[in-house]
Amino acid sequence: MSIVTTFKVSLSLPKKKAVYQINRIKTKDYLLYILLMHFVIALPNGIQMASEFIAKGDIDKTFLLVFTLYPLLVILTGITSISVLATTGLLIRTVSKRKLVYQLLWKMAMYACTYPVLLYTTINLFYKTNSMIHLILVMLFLYIFTKMILAYPKKKR
Repeated sequence: MSIVTTFKVSLSLPKKKAVYQINRIKTKDYLLYILLMHFVIALPNGIQMASEFIAKGDIDKTFLLVFTLYPLLVILTGITSISVLATTGLLIRTVSKRKLVYQLLWKMAMYACTYPVLLYTTINLFYKTNSMIHLILVMLFLYIFTKMILAYPKKKR
């Protein structure tokens, strides 16, 4: 699968067919997708930071912060956040008694973030975000993620 196909699969979530297609996505496409999503999240804030530094005349700091440190910080924060969301999936999995391992939950959490990330980036480009918007996006993620987990069969006794 290519990165475009991976994106199409993530947009068709939480349909059962798309949930099972996630398992077939190659690691390189998966890693490229993670980097793409982090870039999409960081883009509005990166542009804002760069324009502020350029307006002040701090070109050296702009290059250092925007092009090196900021993307690394975003990737580290994103991977940590996905790990926390996958841990939430462990709780949902336990309550719903589904057969899933943490690695798959981590992958599912990443793909379940597609709609919330796209909405957040769009809103952040045109408006200021607030706590209510964040809460709505988290609820959207939990809805998609829970539907994905429930697509898998229950454990046999």
